[in-house]
Amino acid sequence: MSTFRRFALVFGLAAIAAALLVPSTAVGKNIGGCPEGGSDKWDLVTVESLGVPPEDQSGLASLDGNGDGWTCIKPLPPFGEGAFVFRDNTVGSA
Repeated sequence: MSTFRRFALVFGLAAIAAALLVPSTAVGKNIGGCPEGGSDKWDLVTVESLGVPPEDQSGLASLDGNGDGWTCIKPLPPFGEGAFVFRDNTVGSA
């Protein structure tokens, strides 16, 4: 095995090990809020409280794209009780 290949292999393994040891800062940490002002009233709620099955949550990036377990909802009264639109709580996030 050439020196370059050995170096590439060791470097690659070290990078993978480092990535596994460093947790993501977005997961489990509330990093933003909901829009304010105007006629829109957004409420910050847990994703779990919406009753969306976990297998459906992963395909909805706007539901909890930052992975903190929180999202913003706005009721849509014209469509009946329980109708709402959602967006992730990213307002004011760094």
